[in-house]
Amino acid sequence: MYNFLLVLLSTVLCALPSSAIEGLTRQSFSTKPFSTDGRWMTNADGVNLTYTGVNWPGHGETMVPEGLQYLSVAEMVQKIKSTGMNAIRLTWAVQMIDDILDKRSDGQLGTAFVAALGETNGTKVLNAVLDKNKAFTKETTRLEVFDAIALECARQGIYVHLDNHVSKAGWCCKTDDGNAWFGDEYFSTKNWERALGFMADHGKTWPSFVSMGLRNELRPVSGPRNVPVNWDTWYGNMTAGAEAIHRANPDLLIFFSGLYYDTQLRPIFYDGGFRDIDFDPSKLAYKDKIVLEVHDYDLDETNCTNKRTKLTRDSFAALGPISPKIKTVYPLVMSEWGFSQSPDQYAAPFAACLGKFLPEQRVGWMIWVLTGSYYIREGVQGKDEPWGLLDSTGTKWRCAECITKGIMPMVQNTLGIETPVANA
Repeated sequence: MYNFLLVLLSTVLCALPSSAIEGLTRQSFSTKPFSTDGRWMTNADGVNLTYTGVNWPGHGETMVPEGLQYLSVAEMVQKIKSTGMNAIRLTWAVQMIDDILDKRSDGQLGTAFVAALGETNGTKVLNAVLDKNKAFTKETTRLEVFDAIALECARQGIYVHLDNHVSKAGWCCKTDDGNAWFGDEYFSTKNWERALGFMADHGKTWPSFVSMGLRNELRPVSGPRNVPVNWDTWYGNMTAGAEAIHRANPDLLIFFSGLYYDTQLRPIFYDGGFRDIDFDPSKLAYKDKIVLEVHDYDLDETNCTNKRTKLTRDSFAALGPISPKIKTVYPLVMSEWGFSQSPDQYAAPFAACLGKFLPEQRVGWMIWVLTGSYYIREGVQGKDEPWGLLDSTGTKWRCAECITKGIMPMVQNTLGIETPVANA
């Protein structure tokens, strides 16, 4: 890995003017570590940080971030940068770390694609990835691809947030997929905690890596349950996972997701929310690192007033102010939401409501999803993603109007900056 990173770093730096190279060390990333101050995430200088970003999946069967057969890592990051967004939510699977630690296999690209897609299609996609990403070879490992993305994000001024999406690599999320809850078929809490610590430690060298999510969309399990699905079980496991991250990398912000596909956070901040446990962050070693995350895919709710009321009750009340019932104030990020990328959808009630509500609340957000297709999803190779910001060719915006009239103004309104001109 060391030699690969030297080659990659040399390639990147040689392409930069000396002023830009010098500037790399002076970006806002140099003001790490980040912490929390009431409802805000702040850098070491006390400046508030608000995410406006996009999900970049890397948890599928290949365990390689999607879309690299169409664009290089640098081109993908530039597409994100051109919208004004400042962050990616880069997803990963525990299985990738199990392979490294248990099988002593770091999953080289030459075998990762063939294992997931078969000899013919796997070789075809591999060759396309290598053609677009000249620093990669078939011996490049999956984790080195993550390294390359993190380095490029730092070069272009994009924050990296790591999200543990699943244990067994594959599409998420169903109640019967074995990844739903602590102790589920593939969800070993021991391996999960180990993987969190591994990735937190591994990312120490990533300049723009400032936060990490514990687990995506916890949910009930279909059929017999190995562990009770309740908030007390949530508390014990999530605090253990947070401790694993904090021990490995005490600089990181730690994102806590809630229950029911991460739509319910109320017991975390609401007085009396836990039956037998007092979730008091002041007693935790990472007390100034806790951020809450919430998801919203309730496209059926067309009344924006109702949506605002529900979101406030179940999650956004965590922003404060303190009251007799709101015991602790936390920063909050909507780490998943999205809509089918078509001109009639960005102005539809769901997207229009969140497009106003999130900036008004000065809440960070990450839209689902960057890429317009998947190497493989639910057994279908090259499956199209209608919600992808990029189209099925992986090179152009699926709905340019959605970007220029929906996403970019939302970025501007969230951050209070001038809207840039997006790349085509």
